[in-house]
Amino acid sequence: MRAYRFLSKHLLALALLAPILIMGTYFIGCGVYPFGKSSLLTVDMGQQYIDFYSYFRETVFGHPGQLFFAFNKDLGGDMYGVFAYYLLSPFNFIVCLFPKSMLDVAIMAITLAKYGCASLAMAFYLKHRGWSGFWLPGFGTVYALSGWMIANQLNLMWFDVVICLPLVAYGVDLIVAQHRPWPFIGWLLVALITNYYMAWMLCLFIIGYFGYANCRDWAGPKHALQAIWRFALGALLAGGMAAVVLLPTLFQLTQSKGTYTVTKMTWKFEYKPYKLLGKFFTGSFNFDQMPSGQANLFVGSLVMIGFILFFVVAKINWQERLFALAWTIFLTLSMMVEPLDLFWHGMQFPVWYPYRFSFVVVFWLMVLGTRALKLLPEGINWWQLIISLTVILAVAAFVWLHPKVFTYLKDSQILTTVIFSLFALLLLTLRDDQKPITAIMFCVLMLAESATNATITLNQLSYVSHSDYHTYTETLRSGVNAIESKHSGTYRIGKTMLRTKNDAMQIGYMGTDQFNSMFEPSVPKLFGQLGQSAGDGFVAYTNGTVITDAFLDLKYWLNPKFDASTSVPFIPQVSERPDLFGYGNTGYTKIGHTKDLALYQNPYALGLGFAASTQILKTKLIDSMPIVNQELLLSALTGTNFQTLFHKQYLSEPVLKEATWSGATVKKKTGESLATVTYTFTASSRDPYYLQIPSTFTDSVVSLTQNGHTVPIYDTFRDPELLNVTPSAPGKKQTLVVTLLKDSADFGQLQLYQLDQATVSKKLKSLQASPWHITKRGDRSLSGNITIKQNRQVLQTTLPNIAGWQVQVDGKTVKPKTTLGLFMTIPLTKGKHQITMVYTPPYLWWGLLITIICGNLVGLWWLLTPTGKHRRR
Repeated sequence: MRAYRFLSKHLLALALLAPILIMGTYFIGCGVYPFGKSSLLTVDMGQQYIDFYSYFRETVFGHPGQLFFAFNKDLGGDMYGVFAYYLLSPFNFIVCLFPKSMLDVAIMAITLAKYGCASLAMAFYLKHRGWSGFWLPGFGTVYALSGWMIANQLNLMWFDVVICLPLVAYGVDLIVAQHRPWPFIGWLLVALITNYYMAWMLCLFIIGYFGYANCRDWAGPKHALQAIWRFALGALLAGGMAAVVLLPTLFQLTQSKGTYTVTKMTWKFEYKPYKLLGKFFTGSFNFDQMPSGQANLFVGSLVMIGFILFFVVAKINWQERLFALAWTIFLTLSMMVEPLDLFWHGMQFPVWYPYRFSFVVVFWLMVLGTRALKLLPEGINWWQLIISLTVILAVAAFVWLHPKVFTYLKDSQILTTVIFSLFALLLLTLRDDQKPITAIMFCVLMLAESATNATITLNQLSYVSHSDYHTYTETLRSGVNAIESKHSGTYRIGKTMLRTKNDAMQIGYMGTDQFNSMFEPSVPKLFGQLGQSAGDGFVAYTNGTVITDAFLDLKYWLNPKFDASTSVPFIPQVSERPDLFGYGNTGYTKIGHTKDLALYQNPYALGLGFAASTQILKTKLIDSMPIVNQELLLSALTGTNFQTLFHKQYLSEPVLKEATWSGATVKKKTGESLATVTYTFTASSRDPYYLQIPSTFTDSVVSLTQNGHTVPIYDTFRDPELLNVTPSAPGKKQTLVVTLLKDSADFGQLQLYQLDQATVSKKLKSLQASPWHITKRGDRSLSGNITIKQNRQVLQTTLPNIAGWQVQVDGKTVKPKTTLGLFMTIPLTKGKHQITMVYTPPYLWWGLLITIICGNLVGLWWLLTPTGKHRRR
């Protein structure tokens, strides 16, 4: 009894702790580090977000300018928009409590904290709606561990808006009932700042919720009009106060994600509507549902029974039910009709994780379900029981009879859902809210069903082990530290291994790769033109040549040792660079090593800027022609006539095994056969040799070996790439074996090239004659000097020329030009010049001004209210 009385007095605290205890127990049981060897790193959490958390930590601990700009976002770019989407959650400060080697543990702590706060927010909202007792932690946990939350556990940056939603709804209720706009303005402001993307969906939903709240609490047209203007003005002021974040971010969207906006739509169903029925069952999610499944709507049996009963409970007026029905139909159609789906997602189809807005549907189901259950304190009658039981059994039977449609569901999951539903109906039949045990029984039911759903769902996903993450990052960190401890200055570091495309942000060095939703399309375009792996939202410098290494200032390289002294860490190698070992007469030299990595220096690195010919201003690269583009690039930089630098070499006639030719396509003879295509060549010089592979080899269509040694092919690219196949010495026969991993592959652009190393070396050395000597680098600034020795030259940088740079030459502001569709180029006169550049996100100061004005208007509004006047007295 003592425990009961204690818990009864701290029900909101219990609502906070219940999902934390459930999920914490689950994580411990699954052996998540430090309780085992696993982690919560899966899909984008392991491949993208964890690196941003590391960057956030570094920004807090001494590099505040990184909030605005990152030199290690690919080749350098805006970070303010990235922060606005990924990193403005106050929960992120939890990572500062952990050492940088335990960020995966910090992520678990953030995950648990957000689960708890989501439950607390829902419990607070329902307390305002009249609920009390152990119903609060029960319903709070149902919301926190709903199907949407569990399925999106890896997308932690979205959770803040899910937490804010019940609180914004609470604010709407206060506007409708009491004309108090302050909680609404405050929580909407928090939602807009923490994640504008999900807040857009919240804003759309809250308009419908406002209409529903007016119907539910109708007090006449005059009262409704007063509520409408307070709602509209409050929303505008909240948006205005968030302008310091929203305005610069909106501009960045026009430069990045917004360029992919869909303008042509087709009014059609995206899938057969009955497929949505499976999403109300326990554990209705697996990995295959991530890229193309239906909305995750699981909210447990009790809430769904309440939702069904909402439309038949006589105590609810017909106007409220009619509006709720109309809004429910709209939300349902939004989850299956293409233009509506697009509208919720800002006119862009989601890349993986479809129907992201369905968290508002989860909340809506809970609003209506709890509304009906609140009006049934003495339980349900026989006809309500029949209606509920009929719907439950009919849906269960339909799903059970169509296993090919609902492949993510097993019979045991269907049976589990039915059992929980029958138990819920039994409790509803016996319900008597006068007895304290009633709320406890329902709470236990909701906690048990939520825990079951979470367990079944998460057990179907795989995760990166703590040791794989930790070993790789610490190995890479030691290599970078070994270089930076002995070699000062500003330069980029390349590597032949890759865990994520954001490794540079994880460790804190200047690299070349990036995976980011807020990504300018000009960067992947340029990377593809130079023969590098690229796509919408990512670039990976996986197959550089001597020319591109020098141009992009990859001054140092890291390569796994893989010898007898190596401890064989988790080091996924993505490229083969025999030129690092001296093959190809390139001049790369080994300068040291760590336990697992060898360190190399590139003798041709040009720095972040150098003097180049004005010819580069007129140079345009050609899509899908990396060889020609690199020749065009070097000729333009040096101001010389176009010269062929890559010479085609003879590849023997291919020998096919278990395969046949069909035009340029090779097909397997049988689906199960091991089909190979074998070529041979013999190098006639010590120059580098590159095998151009077509873009049709993407997505692991083939694998490649050279003399039995694997030549890595990155798994995603959309342009032809150049693989370094330089032999250790000329005159030795080289055997290239291409193995088909799928039924067919197009070999149309497969070609071997030899680089004229002597000519390339001469041209690169001439470009090194006038470097930009960088004397100071800040978080968002660069300063240095350069001597222009000839007329008709420019300072060519390999920094993207994005809006926001303020550039001064000898103290005078100038406007840089853009070359190759990406890079900042500054025309200069002959002589010595001091160059200074500082980056500030565009519209930041305008946004700040609007924020200040709107904040003052809110303050003035409050002062003019009776509450404000009373406080002043």
